[in-house]
Amino acid sequence: MGRVASVALAGIAAVVLAPAVAAQSAPRSVVPIREVDIRPIGTPRYAIEVVVNGTPMLAGLDTGSTGLRLLPRAAALARIAPGGEPERYDYGSGVLLDGHQARADVAIGGARSMVTVQAVDRVGCNARKPDCPASHLAPADYGLMGSGQAGQGFPAIIGIRLDAGRVGNPLPRMGVHRWIVHLPQRGGGGGTLILNPDARDTAGFVPLRAGAANAHGTVAGCVALALPGARQACGPTLFDTGAPGITVLHADRPPAWQPGRRARLLLDPAQGGRSPVVGFVTGDQAHGANTSFQPEAGSQTVVHAGTLPFYAFDVLFDADSTMIAVRPNPDAGPSTVPLSN
Repeated sequence: MGRVASVALAGIAAVVLAPAVAAQSAPRSVVPIREVDIRPIGTPRYAIEVVVNGTPMLAGLDTGSTGLRLLPRAAALARIAPGGEPERYDYGSGVLLDGHQARADVAIGGARSMVTVQAVDRVGCNARKPDCPASHLAPADYGLMGSGQAGQGFPAIIGIRLDAGRVGNPLPRMGVHRWIVHLPQRGGGGGTLILNPDARDTAGFVPLRAGAANAHGTVAGCVALALPGARQACGPTLFDTGAPGITVLHADRPPAWQPGRRARLLLDPAQGGRSPVVGFVTGDQAHGANTSFQPEAGSQTVVHAGTLPFYAFDVLFDADSTMIAVRPNPDAGPSTVPLSN
């Protein structure tokens, strides 16, 4: 099986993270992550099982958003009561979820608690992207993270970004202080979400510097071609399992950036040392390396790195310290993309 991601961690002192201790913590548990290809376009999506009011359902796993949000068919199966405070949430794709807040008994792995969720009443598009993936589908055909393909996607989505929200990340509210996302390689079997990992689970992770004070849940990173003196696009960088592909906002496309070129994503360690690096081939859509540059108005470059970092690294999220750390994904295999010329 071909691999696109290569990892460089040489010279970095790995940090062993002490276990978090807090009242009413959920036990350590391992939740399977399922890879689902959206047909016919072949876009990979990732999902976990959540149990809402005793009803199990598959929810798209999204590290780039917050909140457990249920389409009308899922809310009905889970017996979510109508009414409640209005809730509206939209995504980078332009999909807009209109509905209401509700309290529900939610279980994920060994964690269980009453949390606030969104029961979606209507799915539409925001004004910025009226041609969003939901625009051409009947409500019965639409699925979350389904890329606008009829009958594809999930009845629910769970956003676990390190960020606040009216309907926030449910994990901290369930006594989960840390979690590790281990994505499978493309077509390579199952991944895992480890809730409240122990010291053995967290050994070897390298903490990353936060992206910016106003960009919660991001790290400091840069993308550049793997050429001497190549211009870098640097800024708050989001690891996003819900959005395959790399999008660089507020930056022009480098002249030499063409499909099939060697490139890299560089991450900034919190405690100095050599940067963790992900090597990739520009335009490799199958592995989340299809890259777009959007030179729109804005003072700060922002990098949406999508799923690419997860093919190279296991990623640890710490809600107590709002810290993100990485360690080589053991399933990444030998590098197929040399970083040197």
